[in-house]
Amino acid sequence: MMKILVVDTDKISRMVVEECISVLGHETVHAENGKNGLAYAKENNIDLIFMDEEMSDINAPIATKEIRTIKKDDWIPIIYLSNRSESEFYSQGMLAGADAFLQKPLNPSFLQLQISAMERISVMRKKLLAQESLVKANQYLIKIAMIDQITGLGNRRSFEKMMLREFNLAKREKESMALLMCDIDLFKAYNDTYGHQEGDSCLKQIADAISETITRPGDLACRYGGDEFAVILPRTDLAGSLRMAERIRQSVYNKDLLIIPSKGLRVTLSIGLAHYNGQYRNLEECIKAADQALYKAKKKGRNRIEKA
Repeated sequence: MMKILVVDTDKISRMVVEECISVLGHETVHAENGKNGLAYAKENNIDLIFMDEEMSDINAPIATKEIRTIKKDDWIPIIYLSNRSESEFYSQGMLAGADAFLQKPLNPSFLQLQISAMERISVMRKKLLAQESLVKANQYLIKIAMIDQITGLGNRRSFEKMMLREFNLAKREKESMALLMCDIDLFKAYNDTYGHQEGDSCLKQIADAISETITRPGDLACRYGGDEFAVILPRTDLAGSLRMAERIRQSVYNKDLLIIPSKGLRVTLSIGLAHYNGQYRNLEECIKAADQALYKAKKKGRNRIEKA
């Protein structure tokens, strides 16, 4: 069933159109002038519009253009009901976005045939809109499945997908890349002091510090798990990787997230860097090297960078 909007100042014309619509089992909505018709079209879903071209308050082509603007890519068929037959007006209406014309006085048979034709378009339009909605829903689900809900960064799945792609690309193209494995120092103490809600806030602030530091579109920061983050730096030499790691370490330090204010003890970041330049046989070796470098940084006193 279609919902059909009839915009016509002539009550008799509206009644004729409604009778033809009801016989075919569709719903009719009336608007006595162009202003009311535009207001209804803006706020409601409709499948077809019959529009009087002699509305007193607004020019039919202007009203058509406004409807096209309101509905954007959602194309709703618009049929003019007209006493005029001159080609200039016909051209003006079609260029404004009208789809067809019916001459007044209306022929009920022609009107019903036109409604049946528009119903086929309506069915196809609804199928396309349903497919589009499904695609958007799937895209949204894919997106949230790849994002850590606390920090807004990519999650472990996102890291694994991106890391595999960039490692294989670097290997094939004989390019360099870097992986930074970052661990929050004394995060358990922060959680114990302030509670898990503040701990989540701390994770978010550290994620923000990392995101604000990496500026190239191809770089990716992820929450690897727990209090650990990973940063992938494609096409980056060793010197550039070390500079970026230091900027990230300093950015987190500057957040001044105090664990024990009286002692000036703050949350910091230890970073392990694995720079790939063809020496790792596979992805697992690269990640393991970064993990080992991170362990070395923690062992040597935290708040530092160590490279594999």
